[in-house]
Amino acid sequence: MRFSEVFDLPTTSTDDWFDTFLPADTALFVDPFLIWDEKQGHWAGAHEHLIDFFEMVFELVKESQGNEDGISWKQAQKLLLFPEPFEFCLGVSEGSPHGSGSGKGLQQEMLEGVKVATGLGIGRIAHMEMLTLFQGGMGVDRLSDMTCNILKSYFIEYTQEVARRHGIPMRSSRVTNATWDREFCRWKDGTFELPINPYIGKPVILTPERFLRQIPVATPDGFWSYAWSTAGSELRGDLTFDIARNVGRREKAKLARQNPDIVALYLRQLEDNDKEPYSVSDDPNLIVKWYELGSKLTEGKPLSFVAKNPEEFEKFIEVIIDNFRQSIEEQDGWQILWNKNHGREERVAQALFRSCVIHYCRANDIDLTGESNAGRGPVDFKFSQGWSKRALVEIKLVRNTKFWDGILAQQPQYQVSEEVSRGFFVAVGYTDAHCHPNLKKKIDEAARLASQHTGKKITGMLIDARQKTSASKLHDSELSSELKRDKSADETEPSG
Repeated sequence: MRFSEVFDLPTTSTDDWFDTFLPADTALFVDPFLIWDEKQGHWAGAHEHLIDFFEMVFELVKESQGNEDGISWKQAQKLLLFPEPFEFCLGVSEGSPHGSGSGKGLQQEMLEGVKVATGLGIGRIAHMEMLTLFQGGMGVDRLSDMTCNILKSYFIEYTQEVARRHGIPMRSSRVTNATWDREFCRWKDGTFELPINPYIGKPVILTPERFLRQIPVATPDGFWSYAWSTAGSELRGDLTFDIARNVGRREKAKLARQNPDIVALYLRQLEDNDKEPYSVSDDPNLIVKWYELGSKLTEGKPLSFVAKNPEEFEKFIEVIIDNFRQSIEEQDGWQILWNKNHGREERVAQALFRSCVIHYCRANDIDLTGESNAGRGPVDFKFSQGWSKRALVEIKLVRNTKFWDGILAQQPQYQVSEEVSRGFFVAVGYTDAHCHPNLKKKIDEAARLASQHTGKKITGMLIDARQKTSASKLHDSELSSELKRDKSADETEPSG
C-alpha cells in the first residue's frame, strides 16, 4: 500500500510529496541538481547545506596532507560512509526498503575525488557532482543515498510538516545519520517524531516529487559530450578523444581530473538548462503505478486454481503466468505495454508481470522475489514456498538481441546456480513476426534442448502483446455478407 492509503489521506494539489509505496523501494532517486533549483521556502538553503558538508570533508583531507593513517583522514572516511536511507523507500532493492547503502568502495573513490580536488587547489565546490565526475561517475542510487543522508534533517522537518497538516500519527523514532556536526566533523543520530512504516516498523521520510529522477542530471557521458563540443580541439592533443563514447569510466574520470575548469563550465551550463524530474503522473516507464495496474488486472481475472498443498505449487505458478497472458491478450492489458505506437521496454513488461502476480502470491503464502541474484547474474523472478518448492520466471521481449541466449544459456544457468529444478521462460511479442506460431514452436524446442542439457525442467511461453482492435470496431465481412443474403431472401419470399 502507498503512504496515502496506509494513513487514509485525501491528497490535494497542495501536496507535493511523493506518495511512496511502503512495502518495497520505488526505483526513483533524489537528484541534488533538482534541489539546487530551490531558491525560496524550506528548501532554499538545502543545496548550500549539501556543499557545506563537502567543504568540511575537504578541510579534513587537506589537514591530513595525504596521510591515510592520520586522524583527519580517518574522520573524512567516516563522513563518507553513507548507510542506506531506508526511510525514503527509494532505490533498487526488492521486497523491502532495505538496500545496501554506499559502501567502502565508493567511500574510497569519493576520498580520491576530494584528494584530487584539494591537490588542484579547490577548497569548495559549487556542485557535489564535480567529485563524482572526478571518479568517473556513480550510480544514481548512490548519489541519492548521499544526498538523502546529508540533507536528512531537511527531509525530516518536511515530513513532520506534512504529518501535522494531515493529522498523521507520529511516533518517537531513532534515525541514523539524522544530522552532521561541523564543529566535531561527525555524524549524529537522533530521535524524532515521524510516521511509521507498518511493513518494517520503522519511520517514513517523505520527499517532494520534483526532486526525483531516474538518471542524474550530471553524468560522465554528458560531460564527455560537452567537453568534445566546447573544447575538442584543445583536448585532442592530450588523449584519444572518442565522441562515440567508446571509452571507459576511468578515461572519463581522467579527463575530468585533468580539466577541472571544463568540469566547472559543464556544471554551470547545467544550471541554465531545464531539468525535468520524473513525471510521476504520466509514469512513462511504469515505475510508480505498477502495483495499482496489476491490482486492476487481477481483479478482472481471478485465479481458476488455488494451490492447496506444496505438491500443487508448480501448477499454481503455471496458472498465474497463464492468467497474466490472458490479461494481456484478452483484457486489454496489452495497452499498458504500448506507448503510442511503440512497444515499451522489457523492464516495463517485467514490472507489469510483477504487479499482477504479487497479488496472487500474497493470497497464497508464496514468496515472490524480483531480480534476485542468481549466482551469475540477476534473474527476473523467484517464487518459493519453502526450500523444496521453488521456481524461476524469466520475462524477455522477443525483440531483445539476446533473446535466444536467454532461453538456451541464461535461464538454465540461473536454475543451476539457484538449485531450482523448475523454470518458465516467458516471451513477449509486439509484432506479427514475433507472435507467429513457428516462433512459438522454436521457443518450445529451445526449452526442450535446454532442459535436456541441464536436467532442469524449463517451459517456454509466448504472450501476444500486439496492438488489438477495439471490440466495438471489429467487423466480420463474411458473416455480414451471409446476413445480407438471408435478409434479401426473406424479402423476396412470396407470402401465404
